[in-house]
Amino acid sequence: MPHPCWFALMANPFEQMAARMDAATIRRMSTPVTINDTDYVAIESHFVPEMEPVVGDGISLVVFSENYNPRRNDEAIWKGQPYKVTRSQQFNGKPQIWIE
Repeated sequence: MPHPCWFALMANPFEQMAARMDAATIRRMSTPVTINDTDYVAIESHFVPEMEPVVGDGISLVVFSENYNPRRNDEAIWKGQPYKVTRSQQFNGKPQIWIE
């Protein structure tokens, strides 16, 4: 006989699909970024101008990690170049950072 709360033991179908989409995005589009001497994977993020006001020329990265808590002036190395984190926000539950 199944566990009385068997449905609670199964992952939410939406979360399963989101995890598969994240895995595919990481496989196809990610680049390594080192932040404060810790390696992560990230994708460069672009906004359509109609979707958000322009706030500068910084590079935006979505970091695929639950462990990274962004802070202003974090040190980042991306594509061999040093940067500082200038701002951050959450994007689909992941940290999105702007580096300059």
